Amino acid sequence: MTMESKRLALEKLYKDNFQPEEYLTTYYRNLDPEVEFFLRNLHHFFFVSNGGEESSATTSDFEGLEKQVEREVDEDEKVAKKNEKKTKEKRRVLEIGSGPVPVSMISASSWSEWIVCSDFLEQNRQNIKHWLTMMTAATPAPGRHEVETWLPFFQYVAELERAESETILLDRVRHSVRAVVPCNVLLTDPLMDNKDTACNADGHSSYDVIITTLCLEFATLTVEEYSTAVANVTRLLRPAGFLVVQGALGNSHYWHNNHEFPSVVLNRAIVESALADAGCQTVEWKELARCCPQQEKPADHSAVFYCLARKI
Repeated sequence: MTMESKRLALEKLYKDNFQPEEYLTTYYRNLDPEVEFFLRNLHHFFFVSNGGEESSATTSDFEGLEKQVEREVDEDEKVAKKNEKKTKEKRRVLEIGSGPVPVSMISASSWSEWIVCSDFLEQNRQNIKHWLTMMTAATPAPGRHEVETWLPFFQYVAELERAESETILLDRVRHSVRAVVPCNVLLTDPLMDNKDTACNADGHSSYDVIITTLCLEFATLTVEEYSTAVANVTRLLRPAGFLVVQGALGNSHYWHNNHEFPSVVLNRAIVESALADAGCQTVEWKELARCCPQQEKPADHSAVFYCLARKI
């Protein structure tokens, strides 16, 4: 079978057999330590380190961003809040390969009010769009369970932020996600010149931060294709912008809907080499050894990783 035939077969496998609800039931039935690892690192990048900006601020400096503060503030504080809101509106975040999972954007929404989600599969994009339209408190059955599914994930991040409630974060995410669009990481323009993502208030078409979690290794078939995908995604990043890559190490496949879905087997050297070839410098690397038994997560990964890189 030629490489092109293998590529078409993989696309058909996903289009015909990937079922968002079944996938979520298998891999996101609860908040496990591996997902906590991803959420905790995103929280640290966006909320604690302020999106990678050089700052001496501590966590406590950011605690009040989403709270209604019941006290008088002087003019300097009012100006500072106004400027922070303007800054949030200008920052642009893109998630590549959102899947049917709306949790990577939780911490991003503390830093940016312009987030674009993307995915190759129409069924995943529709799942995210449906979730975004649901109300947090007044959602009637049968949609209510779809909100409740994600409450533990939002509660976890709310505790990290010391927010008053997860409802604040739910509303914040829905307010911040501006579009859900198609993507294909093997194209030189993964967003295919989609007009919904064309520009923000400043007219810029590149992104300040791009997040991709458990995507690139499953969207490609070889190490060479993986490197190509990293390079294509990096083209969407502004100079000095940050790329957050999270994924699985040592993973060759996962099972879903009675089908085996392949993965490029990654290690740290492969990931960092792909980033370097794409013109990025690794800033931070973290790993967590596998925590979940295979009967709970039917994949063969040995660890999960978080990699923060900056476009040179």
